[in-house]
Amino acid sequence: MEYKYNLAKLQYDKEKVEELITQQSRRVGQVFPKKLEQEFWSKNLERARKHLEKYFWGGVLTYFVFMVVMIPSDYWIIDQQYFVHDFVRCMLGLVNGGSCLMVLFCFAYYPKLRPYFAHAAMGLKFWAIVSMSWLTMTVDTVVLQHQAMAILCIIYILGYILTGVKPFHMLVTGVSAAMFTIVLFLGLQVNFDAMVLGRILTGSCVLGYVISHMIFARERMIYLYSMRARISEKIHRIHNSELLHLSQHDELTKISNRRTFDEMMEVFYQQTRLEHSSLSILFIDVDFFKNYNDFYGHQKGDDVIFSIAKSIKNAIRHMDFVARYGGEEFVVLLPETDAHGAYAVASNIFKAIERLEIPHAQSSVSSYITISLGITVYRGENELSKEELLKIADQALYRAKQLGRNQIYYQSIRAANIA
Repeated sequence: MEYKYNLAKLQYDKEKVEELITQQSRRVGQVFPKKLEQEFWSKNLERARKHLEKYFWGGVLTYFVFMVVMIPSDYWIIDQQYFVHDFVRCMLGLVNGGSCLMVLFCFAYYPKLRPYFAHAAMGLKFWAIVSMSWLTMTVDTVVLQHQAMAILCIIYILGYILTGVKPFHMLVTGVSAAMFTIVLFLGLQVNFDAMVLGRILTGSCVLGYVISHMIFARERMIYLYSMRARISEKIHRIHNSELLHLSQHDELTKISNRRTFDEMMEVFYQQTRLEHSSLSILFIDVDFFKNYNDFYGHQKGDDVIFSIAKSIKNAIRHMDFVARYGGEEFVVLLPETDAHGAYAVASNIFKAIERLEIPHAQSSVSSYITISLGITVYRGENELSKEELLKIADQALYRAKQLGRNQIYYQSIRAANIA
């Protein structure tokens, strides 16, 4: 059955995820298969993009507060002899940082730019490191040079954490930016301490890589736990669906059972009364079925019940309802169907059973399996209860049996009330 196949597949997937959870808990790094690895980073990148889009105005406010704090503090700590030179660079650094964040937001927000978000993040990080190194490390005030070290470290770490880009890609970007910056400073003969700058850039790069690697290892665990939870939920839904199906259907015939019939009968009964339409009820019984079971055995009897249920289901319309009423009895509800329509459906069922040509040596009416069928039609009479209606339909079936079985008998409600 399809549900068993789906269930087995989900159980297999869950076991694989649990294996990955065990492996991930023992090490920090990549343990995912290639396809799952791509999916993880794709979703991680999308989450980072959405976070930038969602918290943009909060970031603007935070950066504004940062500027309010930095500008006065830079103003007071800059040596007077270098004031213009150093203060201009500080202001350009703040504008440059804000511009980088603004451009990154544009790539996160606008649909046409979103496919290039990861590339933009790496490009902006490269530019931010080179430009901010130039603007902050070329100041003459010693205190600002020390401050520049912290700023560059923050740029590196934010580049790893905010963008959702793979740490290795960011590591390559950071190392490339560091090397380019040092070569640029040497080429332009900028007065700087190469050892200090190199340690700042490479140290920040490695620190950011380690931090992001640890963070993403945790994200991998969360991703696996959420994946396992989703699979477990699907398994739970399949179990519940199957339990509901079993509670509503007869195990042998796979059609609705008596409990479901009672529920549907109530629905159709109330609908007929409300809409003043017609509801036809067909009661069906297999003729001399006890004799068949005694002669052929219960296994053969079960096969007959299954075949008849299938034939009835195939002979009715999609809007009709069929259920196993009990034993060898079946009931069919035909909504919005008058007596002529009900008789036509009953004839289709009758002929479908005949075409089965199931041998029945112990039958008194035929050499094959036959049925007796009783019909009644309810037209929304207020004085008639649901129980009384079913009793009249049962009387129609009983009358078909009385008249010799292997036939269809129609019992009108008026005639039943008179009787």
